Formats: sequence, structure tokens, C-alpha cells
Amino acid sequence: MLKRFIDYARRFKGLESNQKAFKPSPYKWKQVDPKEKGKRQVLYGLCRACMQGDCATLVYLEDGIIVKTEGNPEAPPNYGSLCPRGKSELMGLYNPYRVKTPMVRANPEKGLDVDPMWKEVTWDEALDLVVERLKNVREKDPRGLVLCEGWGQRDTILRQPFGQAFGTPNEIGSHGALCTVHYPSGLVHAGYPVAIVDLEYCQYHITLGRSLGPNFATAPGTRKFARAIERGMKLVVVDPRSSYEASKGEWIPIRPGSDLAFLLGMAHVMLFEVQRYDVWFLKNRTNAPYLIGPDGDYCRDQKTGKPLMWEAIEDTAKPFDAEFEDIALTGTHTVNGVECRAGFDVVCDEFSKYTPEWAEGICTVPARTIRRIAKEFVEHARIGSTIEIDGFTFPFRPVSLNTERNVTNRRGGTYADLTGKIINMLVGNIEVPGGCLSCSFRGPIMGPDEDGTVKPAYEAVPRPFKYPPDHIGLAEFYPHQHTAPHIAIKSILDPEKYYLDYLIEAYISVGGNPIKMNAQPHAYVEGFKKIPFVVSVALHMDEPAILSDVLLPEHSALERFRVAAFYPQHQSIDDEVNGLKMIQLREPVPRLFNTKHADDIFTELAERLGILCGEGGLYDHLNNNIDWVDKTDGLNMNGEYKLDINRKYTLKEIVDRQIRGWPYSGGKGLKDLKEKGYIAHWKPRKEFYNYYYFPDDKTRHPFYFLGLKKVGDELRANLLEHNISFPGVDDMDYVFDLYRPVPHWVETPEFRAPEGFDLWAINWKTPYYSSDAGNVAGNPWLAELYSKDPYEAVICLNPVTAQRKNIKDGDMVIIESRYGKIEGRVRVSELFHPDAVGISGNYGLGTLQSNPLNRIGPNFNTLLSLDEKTFDGVSGGQDSAPRVKLYKKEVRK
Repeated sequence: MLKRFIDYARRFKGLESNQKAFKPSPYKWKQVDPKEKGKRQVLYGLCRACMQGDCATLVYLEDGIIVKTEGNPEAPPNYGSLCPRGKSELMGLYNPYRVKTPMVRANPEKGLDVDPMWKEVTWDEALDLVVERLKNVREKDPRGLVLCEGWGQRDTILRQPFGQAFGTPNEIGSHGALCTVHYPSGLVHAGYPVAIVDLEYCQYHITLGRSLGPNFATAPGTRKFARAIERGMKLVVVDPRSSYEASKGEWIPIRPGSDLAFLLGMAHVMLFEVQRYDVWFLKNRTNAPYLIGPDGDYCRDQKTGKPLMWEAIEDTAKPFDAEFEDIALTGTHTVNGVECRAGFDVVCDEFSKYTPEWAEGICTVPARTIRRIAKEFVEHARIGSTIEIDGFTFPFRPVSLNTERNVTNRRGGTYADLTGKIINMLVGNIEVPGGCLSCSFRGPIMGPDEDGTVKPAYEAVPRPFKYPPDHIGLAEFYPHQHTAPHIAIKSILDPEKYYLDYLIEAYISVGGNPIKMNAQPHAYVEGFKKIPFVVSVALHMDEPAILSDVLLPEHSALERFRVAAFYPQHQSIDDEVNGLKMIQLREPVPRLFNTKHADDIFTELAERLGILCGEGGLYDHLNNNIDWVDKTDGLNMNGEYKLDINRKYTLKEIVDRQIRGWPYSGGKGLKDLKEKGYIAHWKPRKEFYNYYYFPDDKTRHPFYFLGLKKVGDELRANLLEHNISFPGVDDMDYVFDLYRPVPHWVETPEFRAPEGFDLWAINWKTPYYSSDAGNVAGNPWLAELYSKDPYEAVICLNPVTAQRKNIKDGDMVIIESRYGKIEGRVRVSELFHPDAVGISGNYGLGTLQSNPLNRIGPNFNTLLSLDEKTFDGVSGGQDSAPRVKLYKKEVRK
């Protein structure tokens, strides 16, 4: 097995001949139980090889050995289909580079290429050492502990309540700083995490910076995509790269980092040239008619404080919830001696300057193309049409425009997503069949707040300000941030600069790898060196593991018992899973090494720390925690099935109670779940569309984003009160220019890069590398595929650009940003915009003791910035498209 891993590494393009593969420890592999010989068994599985992590599988064993995994043909959502990552998941189990037994560091020196001189210890010895250090941290200041989670460990339900019982606010995700896509959907849809397209009915879809599934081989998404294309949906892909999906539609090449300009230009055409929009929707389903005062706030009724709209027939202002014969969408009026304007007009004024010709000068998309796409979008929207589903009449708008991380991750990225929301609202397609939907819990979530607009939810709800801050990721200064490992590492390196009044004393990594998966990996290495005590609940010898003081080896995905709730998928939706409520089972295979389930580790730690039972303990917090995504229908501890906080439970006992308390289980438990591997409940199709719960004028989506302005105003006031600047940024206006209620053009710092940085680096997920769940980069079966893919782990360059720089296919080149540089072999292709340098996945880096495959290829994140001036000040997102220069690598003779 080891030889097979090394052979694949040496065959892979770009591996230098002088690289030596580390040989893993000679820990004995567990022998097959004689009782298993001759026995064949099929277990129900749940693939976790991507972020979505919901494909039902069948795991086949012979003689106690896994021989294959395949999709479960009877189970949603994949119905037997499975991506290459899922098919190769068994190689993660048999990976010889796994951490196989608890180990303690003997060498105080730390580095990715420094031998830790591991000493194998018993589980009791390792846990006792960890508990001794954690007790000291908790007594001094529980905020001194950081818990870092990530896509490598999707199967723990006790990590969060452990941190809560310990008393630390510092649980951070390693995975979200380059995927800050959540705020606008929480604001406009009250949903989480993103907006998706309804592929059951959509006839014209525009996608920017995201995938519908095929680009990174998500099996359910690819199934839905194929059906939509087959029935004739037109797809428009606006992207610097012509992807798999673009090949099935129209590719619109765009300069990297300029999506906001394209979207503003498209909105301008719809407002000022096409001039056809869903007037009924804007008047009755948005705050576009609300009157706005000179201070940017709503004009309010003097008696009730409610926002006012103008009654066109009576020629007077009324509270938004009064009876109206005809709501005025436009106009300037004097109310209580103050001149007010309709929010629609305020937005139009700002967008009037963004002509297609202006946009073309920035994004390079021809003005005529922007005009055509905008007109086609409106024509296909079928404004005014309806559709009946299960006896309920919905507006029918079979168009959608969706953006995601390669649009939102830069300064002004939040504005780009919000501009996309405005484009969708102009045709009235929010949360109706065929249109733009949240992929969140389906139900009555869009209830109005006191001002009549959708009450913000999830990350659109601002975190409260506190000074000095409690959070290592500075949520007090980025109240709408997603995850903030990049901010946390800067706070660890310089706590005084970032206003912290405590130090990080301990760090526990659980499936997270902020070193490899974020900007400037070597800055994270320095941060890890500064932390006195680092623990990894480790699958393999990745970057956090080799920098740790104690390794607590965890099961591989196939060895982990898990029951998970099914959520609407992140790529798209159609009737194949429309209305599906489901819980899924993974039956664990026999473990190979001296490893534990992460939740058993947290149980042991909590019990030894004295925080497992009792009031305020782990079980108490688990009882009171609510599923973040699906607050009503998730796997929560409900009613009579809540835990007795004064006794200890096994993981299976806890999960059995979750199942029995699930609203659709009918009282069934774990034993019943094992019959088919899932329990499913189908709700009526009409209940999937959130318009159903608040139809007509029962709620309003924000078109004028007053909520954003109010959060910015409050944050500015708090900074002034404490006489402090925004962390890392001295110019207050630079930050708060991103908190205006109407999106506007914001130039990122990359547009002002010095001469010579003439290209933009771009990155995308692939069928082999959508995230590093289960160490996909080190999987030899996947390596056999990606080593043959001409666009994988190379430097992709347009032929015109290559000719201008005298670069030929196969040349070794150096790519240099203002923040770092990498090297790789060039692949010349017309599939890329002339201003783009394309680098797939996130290969490279690795450690002295990692799988040799992990050290191969260009590490894209080395090119990215940790400078706050390049972040989006609202979401905290890092810029994913830095300006770079490219030149040939000198060949030594």
C-alpha cells in the first residue's frame, strides 16, 4: 500500500526527482479477525468527501476488508450516482500516512519540515496531558482556548457544546475566509448559506463565480443540471474560465475581480434601457417604495414610527401597513417638512452612472453583450405569469442570477452579491418557482420585522460590539463575518494591535487546516509556533498535526458512526428532492488503528475536566443548542428526548434520542434507521417555496439595504466612543464606504497594483479537489485521475498572453503577487481570459511527514493577501484574485 502511494507521487507531473518520500511509522496494521473470513457484508454509508457530504452509499466488505463503495440506488439525494471522491473514499481508510496512535512531541522546535520526534503514548497518558494543560488555561481565562473546525471533520456533534462548556467564545472555522457568501442571503431571504436556482422550472440562468454541481462533480447537483439542460434551460456562465458547465451553455469571459462592474452594468440596462420590471413585486414585496429621508433612514410616521410609503391616488404618505389603492414606486415628496424620496429612486440614481460602456472598460465584457444578457433575462422572466402547485397559485419567474465565492471574496464583494439580489428583485423572482431561492430551511422564515421587511437571519444578524473584544476573530469589528481564521492568526501574532486583553494559550484542531486552506500559509505556521500548547484531533500528518504538541488520532470517515440531517443542497434544487426531510445513517466499518471517534474524545476530555454533566456542562449545552441551518427540522434534542444532564451517555444513546425527537421520525429510533439507512418524509411541493408562507404583501424583501447602513453607523459610533481605529485600517471612510444602503462601484486594491503586475490569478474547485475533506489530495486513486487531467495542478494561460510573454506550453514559470510567489508548469489554453492565470484546487505545501502527494503542485493560497485593506469589510472575506506577474523560471545548467 505504501509503495502504491509513493509510486503515484513520483508519476505525478512536477515532482522533482530529489524529493524523498517520508516513510510512515511502522505501527502494525490491525489483522483481520478470523471470525470475519469468508463473510460478506454491506453497510449503509454517508459520503463526506465534499462540503455537501450527503450522498448515500453502500460499503462492501469481504473478510472484514472494504472492497468498494458505491452509491445507494434506493436512497436520495444521489440515487446510486457517486463522484470520484466518493468512489475512492476507501483509500482514505487504508492511507498509511494516517496518525495511528496517540503521540506526544519530544522536539520543542517546530516547523513544517522539522521532525517532532514523536513519542507514542497510551490514550490515558495523552488525555491526561491535554486535560492538565486545559485546566490551567480555563482557570486563567477560558478565552485562551481556540477550537478550530473544518470540512475534514463533519461528523462531530459535541465539539461546539464542549467549547461552550469550557467557556471559550473562540470556535473558528478554517474553511470560510475564502467563501464569504452568506450575508446577502440572510438579509434578503432570511436564509443560509447561499441562494440557489430552481432547476425544476428555470428557463434562463446566469451564474457567476459558482458551480451548479458538475464543475466539482457533486453527484446530485450534476443530475439536476443535466435534466435542466436536456429540457432546454439556457445557461450563461460569466467567468474568467470556461468550465465544464460553461461548455453546456454560453461562456462570457470576464476579467477576474470585476464582477461588480458587470452586475452594475446589467442592472443599469434593466432600469434605464429595458425599463420593464415587476412593478407589482417591487411595490408589494420589497421596500423599494419606502420613503427615504436626507439622513438615509426611512421617513417614519410621527405617531407609530412606521416607515412611510406614498399613496398615489390620495397624494399622501401612509404607514407601510395601511390600506393603499396605488403605492407610488417613484417620486419626491415633502413629509412633515422633510423632503423624502422613494427608495427605488435612490437606487436608480446610483445605478444611473453605471452604463454598459463604463462596465466594459473595467470587466472587458462588451457593452453589447451586457445589454443582450440583461434583455434576455427580462424576456425569459415572464413577468406577470403564475403557476399552480398543489392548489396554490404562485408568481412564476423562470429566471435566476446567482453569485458565489469567486464574486464575493474581495473588497466590495458584498455589494456584488447585493446587486445580484436587486437584479433578481427587479423581475420578482425571489422565493418563487423557477427563480432565486435560499438553500436554507424551508418554512415560515421570512416573517417581517417591525418595519415590514424580512427579518434578517443567520449571518445578517450582527454580532454585538464589545471592547476589548472577546473573539480572536474580531467578530465585534466584523459583525457579519463568516469564519475568520485569517483574522484570528493576526490577533495571535499581535494581540495588542488587535485590542485583545488576553493571550491564546491552547489550540485544538478538529478537522480544520487553516494553514493550507487560507492566505499566506507561512504566517499561520508562525502563529502556531507562538501558541504554547497545540492539540490535533488528527486523521493524517497534515500541517496542523506536525506543529502540534499532542496528537489524538481520530477515525477516518468510513470508521465514524454518524446520523445526519439532510439540508437543501448548495448548488441547486429540483423536484427530485423538493420537500424532502430526511435523516441519514453511516454504519462504521471496523477500525484499523488505535483511533477514536472525535465525539468520544470530547466526551473523555469533558468528563476529566469536570464539564460533561450538570448545569452549564456539555450535555446541558447540547440540550439547548439548535441546529444552525434547520432550526425547526434539524437533529436537535427535543422535548422528552433531552438528555438527563446528570448522567453519562454513549454517542449512540445520544443520537438515538435525537432521532426519536426529530419531528418526522414518528418516534422511530436508531434501530429503525438501520433498516434502510435513512428515514424520509416528503412535504407537499408547494411548501418548499417560502413565498407560500408569506404570500402577496405579507412580507417585504429589502431592495434598499437600510440594515447594512444601520450596522455600519453603529459600528462607527462604537469606534469613535472608544477612540480606536478599525483593526489594521486607519482610514475610517475606507471601511464604512462598504456600509452604504445602495451598492456602488468599489475598486479593490488589486486594481492599483504596481506596474508589472499585469495579470490576475484565479482558482476553482475541481472533481478531485472541492475541499480537503479526508485528504483528497493524497488519495492515490484520485491522483491517478488528476495526474492525467491537463488542467489540474498546473498554471493555465491564454495563448495570446503566452505569446506576449514568450511562454510555451510546458514551460516552468514563476507567478509572483505582492504577497508571495509560487512556481509550476504552464498549460496554454483558450479556456481562460487573457488577463487570467488559472490554478486549480489547492495543491502543494505538505510536511516532512505527510503523504508525498500532499507536497506536489502550486499552492494558490500563497499568492493571497492577509492585509485588511484587501478584505471585504462587511463579510471579512479575503480577496481570491490577486494581481500577479508571470515569468519563466531560470533553468540551471
